[in-house]
Amino acid sequence: MSIYSVPILISAILCTLLSAVTWLLRRHERLNRAFSFFTLALAIDSFAYFAYSEFGGIEDIHTWLRVVFAAGFLVPIGLILFFVAFTGYDERLGDRVLGIRVRHFQTSALLVFLASMVLSPFTNLVIKIPDAPVDIWDFGPGPVAMLLTVLFACLFVYMLAMVLKSYRRTDDRPRKRFIQLLASGTVVWVLIGFTGVIFLPSFRALEQSINYMGTVLTALFYFVAIVRYQSDKERELNLNLERKVEDRTQELAERNTELEDTLGELREMQKQVIIQEKMATLGQLVAGLTHEINTPIGAIRSMNDTRSKAVTKLRSALASLMSGTAEDAPDVNRAMDVIQSADQVIGEGTDRLGEIIGNLKNFARLDEAEAVVTDIHEGLDSVLALIKHDLLKDIEVVRDYGEIPPFVCHARRLNQVFYNLLKNACQAIEGEGRITVTTELKADVVQVAIRDTGRGIQEDALESIFDPSFTTKRSAVRTSLGLSICYQIIQEHRGRITVESQPGTGSVFTVIIPMRADQE
Repeated sequence: MSIYSVPILISAILCTLLSAVTWLLRRHERLNRAFSFFTLALAIDSFAYFAYSEFGGIEDIHTWLRVVFAAGFLVPIGLILFFVAFTGYDERLGDRVLGIRVRHFQTSALLVFLASMVLSPFTNLVIKIPDAPVDIWDFGPGPVAMLLTVLFACLFVYMLAMVLKSYRRTDDRPRKRFIQLLASGTVVWVLIGFTGVIFLPSFRALEQSINYMGTVLTALFYFVAIVRYQSDKERELNLNLERKVEDRTQELAERNTELEDTLGELREMQKQVIIQEKMATLGQLVAGLTHEINTPIGAIRSMNDTRSKAVTKLRSALASLMSGTAEDAPDVNRAMDVIQSADQVIGEGTDRLGEIIGNLKNFARLDEAEAVVTDIHEGLDSVLALIKHDLLKDIEVVRDYGEIPPFVCHARRLNQVFYNLLKNACQAIEGEGRITVTTELKADVVQVAIRDTGRGIQEDALESIFDPSFTTKRSAVRTSLGLSICYQIIQEHRGRITVESQPGTGSVFTVIIPMRADQE
């Protein structure tokens, strides 16, 4: 074996191994498939030249050279496919480089080299071999080979433009580094090939040895660059995956928080619906009771009035019959006084029952539409009458009403707000105290302030006093859900409710409601 043939054989073996390893490990990726075909073309070309240099003779130079040249055209075909793949244009074949679409360039160049590969064994258009060659390297280029020299120059210019454009347009740092390495390796490969052609024109065997050593070194360089690029990509993908997992985890946590808040709101709404249903049921019950009680009370009141008149007439008649003074019939007069006193008590009782029933009916207001024109003072008075039994413990009620005309509102729901606030004010006072109810109208906005002289509320509890979960027994005995419902009802009226409190001094809750529905 010639010493000049050893580098060619080494190049053939290494390129075959590189092609097999690349195909077996990552054939599912386009870049690896293109590199595997390219290194296989280098291996076939190297084996062909090795066989030609070792076993070719002058007598069969025509057969050997034409086969070797035909195999050699596989290398530029593989190089074109590999360049299109590693620059990323295999996925963007419609893009233009130097005004030419990559698809048209690839198709045209492949057709030219395939045609040259077919013409090489059968014509002298690509390679001319003398009829009586002196040695196995005795041959010359044909007319097509002259054109191919220009085509190779244009090919490298176009591929260099592809590299530069792909490098500029990508923001992927691993891919930028990969393109830069492969472009540098290609330049070194071309320089090594031209070194042999320029400086060793008369030593064809040595020139080919140097050329194929440069080929295998370039192939190894490409392989290392591909492995490094794909390793960097995997590392970057892992980092991106970790970041995506973290972002997704954070997003899920935020959504869980939102769902928990929504669930809390739904539970609060459910509680409010339950309370409202209970209040509606209670209102219906009150309405039914007032209707049922009104009838017997009316009868009692009517008959008591009739009986009082009859007793008066009877007393006059008895006085006439006895023709005397009261001293003449003391037992009769005493009995008549008892009857009149009983009639008075019965009358006062029925009046009191009628007043209570009227307040209950006014509080429920189920016989009215949901939104009606209402006198807010009437609602406050009815609520104060209903909690009159809570005011017996030395609590003074001061009504400081301003001039507020009737306006459209949900009267029954506002009565519920006033009931909760006044009830809480009563519960906040131990022993003697005062509740002041102040109303005033400011620029079409109704303000109702309920001030008490109770314990007051701690400052740290004021921010959460309207939360559904709030409750405290030390600052004031206030039902947490009642205040939450009050807040919700006032919001439905496009208003707001504020609270000011000083521990040991008392609290003031102010309800602010616009008189017009379009006003906030």
